[in-house]
Amino acid sequence: MHRVAHVSRWLPALLAVGLLLRADARAEPPQRAPVAIPIPIQPGPAPPLTTEPLGARERRRAVRFTVALPEPASQYVEVTMTVTRATRRATSIAMPAWIPGSYKIRDFARHVDGLRAETLDGRPLAVHKRDKQTWTITNRRRGFRVVYRVFADELSVRTNFVDAQHALLSSPALFLYLVGQEARPAEIELRLPPGWRAYAPLPTPTPDDPTPRYLAASYDELVDAPFMLGRPDARHFSIAGRRVELLLSAVAGANLELDRAAAEARDIVVTFSRLMGGLPFARYTMFLEAGPHGGGGLEHERSAMMMVQRDGFSSEGGYARLAHLVAHEFFHLWNVKRIHDRALGPFDYTREVHSRLLWFHEGFTETVENQALVRAGLTEPQDFLSALAGAWTSYRRKPGRDHEPISLVSHDAWTRLYQSSARDANTLVSYYEKGHLIGVALDLELRLRAGARGRRGSLVGVFRRLMASHGARDRGIDLDDIIAAASAEAGEDMRWFFRRHVEGTTPLQLPPLLEAIGVRVINRAPWEPPPPDPQLPAPPPEPPSPDLERLRTWTGMQLSGTRVHNVEPRSPAAIAGLMIGDELIAIDRRRVDSQAAIEARVADHRPGERLVISLFRDGQLLERAVVPALNPHREFSFELIDAATLDPKVLRLRDAWLGTCDPAGPVNRCVLRPPAP
Repeated sequence: MHRVAHVSRWLPALLAVGLLLRADARAEPPQRAPVAIPIPIQPGPAPPLTTEPLGARERRRAVRFTVALPEPASQYVEVTMTVTRATRRATSIAMPAWIPGSYKIRDFARHVDGLRAETLDGRPLAVHKRDKQTWTITNRRRGFRVVYRVFADELSVRTNFVDAQHALLSSPALFLYLVGQEARPAEIELRLPPGWRAYAPLPTPTPDDPTPRYLAASYDELVDAPFMLGRPDARHFSIAGRRVELLLSAVAGANLELDRAAAEARDIVVTFSRLMGGLPFARYTMFLEAGPHGGGGLEHERSAMMMVQRDGFSSEGGYARLAHLVAHEFFHLWNVKRIHDRALGPFDYTREVHSRLLWFHEGFTETVENQALVRAGLTEPQDFLSALAGAWTSYRRKPGRDHEPISLVSHDAWTRLYQSSARDANTLVSYYEKGHLIGVALDLELRLRAGARGRRGSLVGVFRRLMASHGARDRGIDLDDIIAAASAEAGEDMRWFFRRHVEGTTPLQLPPLLEAIGVRVINRAPWEPPPPDPQLPAPPPEPPSPDLERLRTWTGMQLSGTRVHNVEPRSPAAIAGLMIGDELIAIDRRRVDSQAAIEARVADHRPGERLVISLFRDGQLLERAVVPALNPHREFSFELIDAATLDPKVLRLRDAWLGTCDPAGPVNRCVLRPPAP
């Protein structure tokens, strides 16, 4: 997204990162950090971000929006757009087709209703709708006003939702813009139902005014600011003068303990502050909507909008999911909002904006997110490894994991990942999923290669370098910039890695890297029991488990209920001629009426034993003979090797990776050393 601020806006972050880059990075043990001062959690919202009112000249240039909700239960938002200074005979206005951070055409204009235009003294003006999202107003160089409504019934982090109790407003789905004049500042005034309050990450020139008013330096800045209206509960804290607030909107209640969520968010923020050498904001808002279902998150330059299931916190798993969500969206402050592909700003809001770096912006964010939670004390190192093993096992089972380069998968996200088709399971992989594993592999490569040279290198070091060279200077990046930063971290040219795994389809080799850093890799067939703990006496031998033995049989057929959802290429099901969409009704002439029944009947056969499947296809009753094969998939486990048995150099590398080397860190976790200059 286009950044309107000057370099001076980023000067504190630039100086902080610059100091990190100049710091000594010899491979001697890290110095003990001072014990962190406790950071209290305060009730209520953080003090607002204030700004001076616009001067007379800028006020004439500004586009003024008035937003009203006179009848919230109708789910309509009434918007008035006022343009005082208009220099064109005919002025075009438009509604974005998409929202930055979510790579799908959403056509927000379809929610616009009753749009009309008038002069500033109320006389009607002619309006011509040019296309699905653009209108032209014949204003003859005079100021004008546009009045319209937006229907807000879609509860998500990307869209507008209003009901009788609260509202979540997404700026690109609400505010029109002047085509070709997006750099003009914007003033926003909110007229709320009685008892409601407004929260937004924009500065206000009138903090004590009961009518909420905000300023945005440009339309791009306005688009990057969501609004939460209603009566949310709030907590806030400060770190080195940077204010962070957590707002919880739970109109139907939630079993989330807000104080705990705020404390864990604080630990995440502290960890990222230490990892990245400071925080690049004055005030940051975490919007949290607790609703009937989860909805993920969406990053913004001074905030994040997140959705969780309101009843999802009866176990530790709910808090773990929230911690991952907070960490992921918070690291986007650096990766994508400041360190961003050159293609991602300034934006064309009318069409797709393609990026070949989404594996970096989303996948690598997931890599750092997981590491940060270990350093924050919210994930134990072995739990981190177990989750990584699960991710690797799942990834290895995807037929499309190496079908095409991940850079191309990123580019085609608009039309492939978010417009799925039946072929995707065999020809596509998520840039989140594969990007994360590429990030893990790169991080380990950098640590091992830098360590062999007596240096320290890491993936976080790559981000610190890119923040100093590009993000803090408001410069976009390309793949060559990432390669240069990675090469500087490793102390050698790393282009080969990206040529193989980003621009090519060479299979990732994660297990050998893990073994080199002190992690035991267990690679077994699905029917083999997990190996015994090497630290315990060997148990007596046991006969094979019948349940596990049934996992030997494999057809390559994936089901959704009784229908075939996917057929893996060159699998027994593919050789037999099964097709996506086939409805299975019998196996060996015995009726099956559920997915569980089908899987059980198939597992009754050993590899090589023929079975006959009866099915319906386009209304025809057919039979297909399938000869199952031995299951080719593998189950992976990753475990810590006993530290006493490791070479001290390997142990230091592993400790640095898993954040266990600095007991005086802010939350009893290691903070990475600054990279070599």
